[in-house]
Amino acid sequence: MSHYALALDVGGTFTDVMLMHRESGQLWTVKTPSTPADSSEGFFQGIQKMLSLTGIAPETVDHVLHGSTVATNTILEGKGASTGLLTTEGFKYVLEIGRHDIPRCANLYAWVKPTRPVPPRRILEVRERVLLDGTVDTPLDEAGCRNMAQRLRAMGVEAVAVVFLYAYANPAHEQRAAAIVQAEAPQVQVSLSSAVLPVFR
Repeated sequence: MSHYALALDVGGTFTDVMLMHRESGQLWTVKTPSTPADSSEGFFQGIQKMLSLTGIAPETVDHVLHGSTVATNTILEGKGASTGLLTTEGFKYVLEIGRHDIPRCANLYAWVKPTRPVPPRRILEVRERVLLDGTVDTPLDEAGCRNMAQRLRAMGVEAVAVVFLYAYANPAHEQRAAAIVQAEAPQVQVSLSSAVLPVFR
């Protein structure tokens, strides 16, 4: 039996589909309109269109690879949700300074720092501190966190990111802050660094 690999890239306008016969390397490509209201519809329409085009049986596809440029395009076009950020007290300007992003081999006089996804006016600090090993050094100031959540709500943000220092080692403060934000602003989407990517840097 032949074996195939199927790859799909869901974009904002089209979903691109590529099928490769794994033994011969033969390739087929098709496009189908993306379905922004529910990306899965365009995804499965793309699969069906490819299977119909090639006449292969679904059970011969033993690898499915999936990617999406929707989030990347949203960031590049600046069309994302109005976002606020809660961070550990004393670390408000870490994103703006962005020392990690400086290209070491580029001409620093010609390099222009990209616009940050959250401007400093929407980055608010909360008193709390978790140490590198996950030990709590300073308990979460829940009243202060509630005040910051109310300020973000007054700014009209649609999403809030909670990014506390060393939360990957102990996510308790981020989790509690998320609960406070959701209680004060139930209409906003809350994301935690400890849930998105719980690793150093």
